[in-house]
Amino acid sequence: MELESIINENYNNLNTTDKEIAEFLVQNKTLVKNSSLEKVAKASLFSQSSIFRFCKKIGLSGFSQLHYVLQETESSTASTLKNIDFLSQTLKSMIWTVNNFKGTKLDELYNVIINAQQIYIYATGWEQQIMAQQLQRNLYLIGQVSFVFPTAREEMNVTKANITSDDIIIVISYSGMNNSVVEMVEQFKLRGTKVMSFTSFHQNKIAQVSDYNLYYDVVIKTIFKYNRSEGFFSNLALLIDLFTMGLSNYMVSGKED
Repeated sequence: MELESIINENYNNLNTTDKEIAEFLVQNKTLVKNSSLEKVAKASLFSQSSIFRFCKKIGLSGFSQLHYVLQETESSTASTLKNIDFLSQTLKSMIWTVNNFKGTKLDELYNVIINAQQIYIYATGWEQQIMAQQLQRNLYLIGQVSFVFPTAREEMNVTKANITSDDIIIVISYSGMNNSVVEMVEQFKLRGTKVMSFTSFHQNKIAQVSDYNLYYDVVIKTIFKYNRSEGFFSNLALLIDLFTMGLSNYMVSGKED
């Protein structure tokens, strides 16, 4: 698992200093990966004990395991970008998505969705908008009506006065770092509206401010014809299907209020 994902999962346990340490580590991965705890402390201006305590807070055994996480991430990324075996990479990515989904407790979220007056879906990009329509279709199949906003945020601004604390908003994003969307989510949370997000598994603001979050992995492949790398979102489609099927099971399990 990437460092950003580990931080996201433990973000609510971090204090202000921890969050500053997290930002430094994420922005200086090469330095951290190749340096001792003493050198990282000097470069970051945080004490060695503060960095060690941060590692423990995010579930690592210590600074040495942080090294291991960064090395594994670098190795995985290098293999992906070199296109050694995109089939194996996709399979590995799908297994990670399924296992991460299995390890996430969703009963509370499912209960919120079932009891919501309205379900709204907002996507931040073209590919994500397609996935939003898939989610809307899936929800319809199990008897849950939802509304998909257009990608233009102005439409959301016009309509948001009608969204209340009895509703839930599902945000689908790739980077999770769109400041205007983060601001929008925070405004909805202030009025008591529940927010769920689908984001890729790296440190991102939307996941941090959402009430509930599910992570998906993106497979990066080089397109040799154009000499550029592109992301493929099959795991987001998989995650949306898993999420909906789980909701369907929950609806007939007798657990809902």
